[in-house]
Amino acid sequence: MIVLANGKQRQRVTDIIHINDIESWSSKDIIIISAGTGAGKSYFIKNSLYEYAKLMNKKILFLIHRRNCVDQFIYEIQNDNKDDIIDIQTYQSIESQILQCDKHIDYSQYQYIVSDEFHYFISDAGFNCTTDLSLNEILKQKNCIKLFMSATGENVEKYLQGQYKRICTYRLPPDYSHVKRLTFFPQDDAMSDIAKHIIRSGEKGMFFIQSAKKAYKLFKEFEKYAIFNCGKSDNHYKYVDKDKINNMLQKQQFEENILVTTSCFDAGANIVDKKVKYVIADIVDVGSLIQCLGRKRSISADDKVEFYIKTINNQQLAGLMRSTSNQIEMAEYLLSHNTQELLNKYPRQIDKSYIIYDLPTNNRLKNMSTKQVNMMKLTKKREDIKFYKTLMQEDYGYCKYLARYLGFYIPENNFYTYDVLKNDYSLNAFLEEYVNENKIMLQVKDRKELIEKLNIRSRSRKQLKSKDALNSALKEMQLPYAIDDDFRITNIINGKRRDFKNPWRIIRINNI
Repeated sequence: MIVLANGKQRQRVTDIIHINDIESWSSKDIIIISAGTGAGKSYFIKNSLYEYAKLMNKKILFLIHRRNCVDQFIYEIQNDNKDDIIDIQTYQSIESQILQCDKHIDYSQYQYIVSDEFHYFISDAGFNCTTDLSLNEILKQKNCIKLFMSATGENVEKYLQGQYKRICTYRLPPDYSHVKRLTFFPQDDAMSDIAKHIIRSGEKGMFFIQSAKKAYKLFKEFEKYAIFNCGKSDNHYKYVDKDKINNMLQKQQFEENILVTTSCFDAGANIVDKKVKYVIADIVDVGSLIQCLGRKRSISADDKVEFYIKTINNQQLAGLMRSTSNQIEMAEYLLSHNTQELLNKYPRQIDKSYIIYDLPTNNRLKNMSTKQVNMMKLTKKREDIKFYKTLMQEDYGYCKYLARYLGFYIPENNFYTYDVLKNDYSLNAFLEEYVNENKIMLQVKDRKELIEKLNIRSRSRKQLKSKDALNSALKEMQLPYAIDDDFRITNIINGKRRDFKNPWRIIRINNI
């Protein structure tokens, strides 16, 4: 059992899958383990399944989708002397073999094939044209038990349920009690301000950024305090310090204040460090975003993180939905028509989303092929469209969806559970201006600008205006400012002396 931050006990995979379960599995079954990050999915494979397989003289093929994860997992397996039973490969190595050899791969030496982070087959299909090859190859293996594990594999699970009847699912609900606060920010420059705050506080943070170019730019701004990581296929990989990354994977910690990485680090590898207090994500895909949060592993009830997410407004969602709908038009048509009919309807048009691919024909005619649909890519696009539609049903739908998903959203009291566009870092600049210019709010009317900027609301949505309520909110947001009224000012107005008792001013309360 794991003790959660809320004091409750959390079940692990080994609590719900026992030896009698393993013994009951057959090669006709598909086993799905759906459990949150940190619930012991890999631990189950490396221990319970390993021990049973060794006893029965069986072998395990463990498939992983990120090179970083492979390096970390191989290190752990070799360190524990368990590489006698467990072999490790990437999905990409399978896909490469199929493309180069154009033949079925024989995995008959394995009695178990474990597909770790199996959301890969659909989530990576957005930019990888070959995820369907590895999935189909795994499913073709007739003499082994196939296990699929993920915290965010719902879309692939639905796909498998539509194809197979014998699916055995073990499910544990996710837990996000280690998230101290959930905050959304609208602009990219907020990440720079968050990074400055982390550095000044002497703590650590992990930045997950979809664009390698944007990630590298943030890294360069704070190069003295940061470590950079991205995928090997990216042009920016030449800037990665491989020794530092390998050391981080082995120690499960990084020395710098900030890790700036792309989604190449979104699953599998772990960071175990109580100094990591912040996780910041600029990632559109929710599944990948949740995986990013899971890279920080909580080791005690007081080991919590602040989770910052770059928000997406409804206008952006509408644009994403339109472009995605356009991308699947040709593929949807091909599903119910043949190659010639597709070419007649879309003469000399190219499927720029690469959902359609050419499959060489097995006849004597040379240079002949048929058009086929990559179902993983199409499923990914279909699910994206459904998701965008769901989010657009209400204002700030993206924020509310994620707040509900993570267990933070309470409609009657949203200020203290999650913050949409209020706690952005322009507020820092606003308050700093009051301090630097020593602005004094002599009367109630002078406080209006400050009250409107903070915009603190009660459960009944009434705007709060008292000094205590505003100071409480500033403390809740961990901003280094407070309202001070413990002084008095005397001014001469229209030739008359006037005393102002308890006027307001903004003071800085620490040096962060």
